[in-house]
Amino acid sequence: MTTVTSLTLLEALGGGRDERAWREFFRLYAPMLMGFTRQLGLREEDANDAVQETLVAVHAAFREANNPFDRSKGRFKAWLRGIAQHKVRDVQRRRMRAETVEIMGDRAAGLVDAVQQNLDEAFDREWQRTMLARCLDEVAGQVDPVVYQAFELYAVHGRDPREVAKLLGVSRNAIYISKTRVMKRIKAVLADIRAIED
Repeated sequence: MTTVTSLTLLEALGGGRDERAWREFFRLYAPMLMGFTRQLGLREEDANDAVQETLVAVHAAFREANNPFDRSKGRFKAWLRGIAQHKVRDVQRRRMRAETVEIMGDRAAGLVDAVQQNLDEAFDREWQRTMLARCLDEVAGQVDPVVYQAFELYAVHGRDPREVAKLLGVSRNAIYISKTRVMKRIKAVLADIRAIED
């Protein structure tokens, strides 16, 4: 299966019976969801609970409705974010009750707004990081290994182009050309990802 969320993968999840599709879905999204919960500062056990509850809710939604995600109502990202945020809030509420924390009045309303903004920002950061990592993986398989290595050393790790050229046994100009070629492929793959999201 492709490394980006595809309509094919979403269709295969319908009915909740395609174990291969679910393994692929978990492989793709469990780490992203864990990164999201960790950005929020959840304790390890709370982060694990939120991720597990999110994945269970998604599975249940696909099992109950053949295709619970309605593309006409928005992006898959927004649908998944809504479920993840709901589960994070459930875990946080349980934690707050367990610790008998009470916040009253206007301060509580401000806290709710701040929590929602943090949830949105954290999910978006982790989504972008995950999509970029998948995009880089996909592009790495599409270009010559030396070209990708030149790009990675120079553009990603910030190494001096003369040093990279010497290390790879190519000209300094080849390093710049490699960066241009790989960036062009990255933009094309990101455009495909955005098209699927839209």
